[in-house]
Amino acid sequence: MIKNYFKIAWRTIKSRRFYSVVNILGLSAGMVFTLLIAAFIRDEWAVNRSLRNAGNHYLVRSNWKVKNMGLDITTIAPLAKAMKEEYPGLVANYYRYNPVVNVVSAGNNYYKENIAIGDTSFISMYGFTLVQGNPQQPFRDDNSAVITESMAKKLFGKTDALNQRISVQTLVNNEKQDYLVSAVLKDLPRNSVTGLVKDDYTVFVPTTGNRYYAGGDPAVPWTSVYEIAFLELKEGVTAADMQSPFRQVLAKYAPENIRNNLEVELVPVRDYYRNADNGAVQKMITTLALTGGFILLMAVINFINISIGVSPYRLKEIGLRKVLGGNRRQLVFQFLSESVLLALIAGGLSLLGYELLRPVFNQVLDASVSPLRRAGSPELLFFTAFILLLGIVSGLYPAFVLSAARIAHSVKGKMTSATSGALLRKSLLVVQFSLTVIVFIGAISVSRQVSHVFNKDTGYNREQLLVVTAFPKQWDTAGVQRMENIKQQLLQLPVVKAASLTFEIPDRKPPAALPLLPPGEKGNQPLNIPTINVDEDYAAACEIQLVSGSFFNHGAGAFIPGQVVLNEAAVKALGLDSRTAIGQQLRFPPPSGGALTIAGIVKDYNYSNIQEGIEPLAFMHVRDALSYRYLALRLRPGNTSEAIAGIQSKWKEAAPYSPFEYFFMDEKFQSLYTAELKLKKAANVATGLNLLIVLMGVFGVVAFALIRRNREIAIRKVLGADTPGIIRLFLKEYGWAITIANLVGWPVAYFIIDKWLQNYTYRIQQDIFSYLLVGLSVFLVAFLLIAVQCFKAATANPVKSLRTE
Repeated sequence: MIKNYFKIAWRTIKSRRFYSVVNILGLSAGMVFTLLIAAFIRDEWAVNRSLRNAGNHYLVRSNWKVKNMGLDITTIAPLAKAMKEEYPGLVANYYRYNPVVNVVSAGNNYYKENIAIGDTSFISMYGFTLVQGNPQQPFRDDNSAVITESMAKKLFGKTDALNQRISVQTLVNNEKQDYLVSAVLKDLPRNSVTGLVKDDYTVFVPTTGNRYYAGGDPAVPWTSVYEIAFLELKEGVTAADMQSPFRQVLAKYAPENIRNNLEVELVPVRDYYRNADNGAVQKMITTLALTGGFILLMAVINFINISIGVSPYRLKEIGLRKVLGGNRRQLVFQFLSESVLLALIAGGLSLLGYELLRPVFNQVLDASVSPLRRAGSPELLFFTAFILLLGIVSGLYPAFVLSAARIAHSVKGKMTSATSGALLRKSLLVVQFSLTVIVFIGAISVSRQVSHVFNKDTGYNREQLLVVTAFPKQWDTAGVQRMENIKQQLLQLPVVKAASLTFEIPDRKPPAALPLLPPGEKGNQPLNIPTINVDEDYAAACEIQLVSGSFFNHGAGAFIPGQVVLNEAAVKALGLDSRTAIGQQLRFPPPSGGALTIAGIVKDYNYSNIQEGIEPLAFMHVRDALSYRYLALRLRPGNTSEAIAGIQSKWKEAAPYSPFEYFFMDEKFQSLYTAELKLKKAANVATGLNLLIVLMGVFGVVAFALIRRNREIAIRKVLGADTPGIIRLFLKEYGWAITIANLVGWPVAYFIIDKWLQNYTYRIQQDIFSYLLVGLSVFLVAFLLIAVQCFKAATANPVKSLRTE
């Protein structure tokens, strides 16, 4: 019986090839986009889920009562270890690491690498896979290192790197610390443990016994607040259960200033990736899921609309089936088998489209959606069920409404209620156009906001600003002097207009802060001002405007210690006047004491993501701070490739054992807005696909309407109606649907976009122009399609139409 249903369904599909093709293409287009989005969302949700006992892992997060006392994603270095030792019944394990970037070498191979100086528990704690080594004891001793397989191939040309010697550049006296490779990790998947700060770590060394910092192991002092830490709680223990133990440990070990201002929070690792950065990934997932749902809904609406359009041609068939003894249940199965068969064909085409468009989708969203060959049985079963469900949902109207038609009306080819079909068809068209308007307006608003971000004056010039990672890192007087000498050699190149040695660039909020008291006040709470270590040429290299004073004074060309430069926001926060602040002294609170003299004031500029706004900022000279990370080079206009080649050649002369790593500041700036750029590209694709599907639906519906009203058009022409008049008749009918769609879509779009824009400190203002542009564009495109179809019918010979009738 089922075989006969599908045989008849196939014959019906072949007899109406054109409309079957419209249905199949519409459904397959919606399926392809939905499949790609579903695969992308699956991969995003899978981040951190593969970690061993993922539901029990937590990031130890810091909430500071006094602003800028520390970072939120780091905590007191010994805290996690102390929690395990003090509360073994609550804490199963812990892992801490200090993230650094420096040169890792083996023989004559030198590479800039992300290094994790941490506990040796992370492999067993998270279940990471080893390619080489003992999983039970990946670190043999404090002089052992674990590297990834990619790093092993870079250094040694193979993954079998056990017992090979590697050297890690330290910050002390230009010395290196040697390690023997004791294990090789399989390349790590995306996760929020080793990837918390969005870097791929390739080298892992023990924190105990390391000599990277002059002060020794950074995981020991209770005054160190820049350690990343994770806790694995025992089964049944919740984050709320740890609040009291945290307070007790802080009261027992932490210095008074820290324990009085720190509130520890445990954040689930399993959901951290989606919820980080103000939920940027989760918002992307939600937006894409809604967009995919909209597009699939429009494809289903197309199917239903065309089914309604062909319904009069099926009524006689239904009547004859009933006269010959067919019951309603059989008719329902017949119509559902047709829709399911159409869905199966569309599903097969969507799989082909998935593979063809997957590389484009990956490029648009900078994703890595898996090919079909990696799909497992659960995914295939889900897809099959999805197609069957889609086919059943799409065929519900013809299956249950048409099969319920009375025999007397059916054999005459008359609908029981013709107006009900027309009303449903027009209502579905309104829904389609409304969704198109919402997505279209959203795409324009996203594009405008992203353009606003990139065109906004950030207060510094990011064009032609080349940033070179300053190796070797040697954070002492000799190291700073050596790097300043390299800077002077680079300045001799004609392509380099200005250069500066700096610890930060305008890509994040500085993690370090200075506690400062305004002049003339004693005993008050100091203001923690984020601080950047730079030299006297930083303002010139970044082209930051000086308001007053100078960017560090130099007496007779000699360095003057103890100076500070402030931005306008810091001057205001300290209660000073920029006209009189130069030369005044800012004091450090007791017991450290000391003071800094204000040398200059710079105009406010965005030194991090624009969403974070502008806050107080201070500049210390690198010779006072004795730390640096970059050389920022302002290039002259010209051939960029030749300029880079010249700088690289000079770099190899000045620092022959240091890798030449660089990036341009404008590219770095773009990376700060990855989510927005992805959303812009996805919105543009979704808008195009929405328009394509809705126009396919309009094409099919209008084509059926013209066939059904062929006699009416002929009679109108006989009675004197001209072609423009007939075209206007149809445009008027569908014009109302588009007008209502705009009236429905505009307020919904305004509400959604207004909520999205609230995430930005600097945002566009919604205006009527975008809405009118979308409304007019949808009108013009739809009217053009309708007019072209109507023109052929309106110019046909009416005698032939009436004779055929």
